[in-house]
Amino acid sequence: MPSSAREPSPPPSLERFLQHQLPVWVSRRYGSAPHVGTAACKQPRTHAYAVIILLTRGQSRVRHAGDQVLRAGDVHLIPPGDPHGPAHFQDAEGWTLAFHPEAFPAEEGWGHEHGLKLGPLLRVRSGCHPVLKPSTAQRRRLERWLRLIEQELLQGERGHEDACEALLRLILVELERIATPAAVPEPPGLSLVRQALTYIEANCLQPLSLASVARTLHRSSPHVASTVRRETGRTVGEWILEYRMAEARRRLRGTDERVDIIAERVGYADVTHFIRLFRRLHGITPAAWRRNAPAGYTLPP
Repeated sequence: MPSSAREPSPPPSLERFLQHQLPVWVSRRYGSAPHVGTAACKQPRTHAYAVIILLTRGQSRVRHAGDQVLRAGDVHLIPPGDPHGPAHFQDAEGWTLAFHPEAFPAEEGWGHEHGLKLGPLLRVRSGCHPVLKPSTAQRRRLERWLRLIEQELLQGERGHEDACEALLRLILVELERIATPAAVPEPPGLSLVRQALTYIEANCLQPLSLASVARTLHRSSPHVASTVRRETGRTVGEWILEYRMAEARRRLRGTDERVDIIAERVGYADVTHFIRLFRRLHGITPAAWRRNAPAGYTLPP
């Protein structure tokens, strides 16, 4: 049977990933299957997690920082909040890797202090080309690490989340070594959005508001609010909440800190307000989420 006609294995833990129960997710791609979190529509979409696509056979077309054609061996990087269209695969195979912000501590975050690990995504955020072209040896290493993440997620053995985090870091370091193509033109509105998201991600645990983001960008609050909402489908407040809750989930999973302590660490002096926001986003309280979450990342002492 031709490889393009093979039935793909069920993606490991997709539902748990989308429900924020796993920070990292990977799946093999066959034929015309859409990537994680996309709907069958022509409108641009965004998501609060990062996506890395490695095409191993065939080609794909996608609109992201212009119309892109991905060919076998190409790596496509989609940072959180970047608007992009659905991918159109042509007898293609490959891998999709996605990860939430809590895959890295908020102290490291997506920000500039630890840019090496997230360098490829940060450069796309700053306007560089979203398609990388690894060498044959680099592609083989990337495939091997992606396959190991898949195995860890499918087997679910003790410590599998720590193993996935380590493999993710190897992948990002490998991508860091690949030469980045020149920057691509982008609409001014999108440039403003990327600046806003970068600032929010780096400062989400500090006192932060639409007004402070706008002041940093030297724009009016209404202009920043409307541009971010138009380009990403989310408000500035929703992006702040997303990254604060990512750190809350990481601490709920990896520490025994009380909920009120976690609330304060992620920017909420009122624990009742924090619990209400957490429940609105996740459907359950932080304490219930902690009981249901698998053991995984642990914070250093």
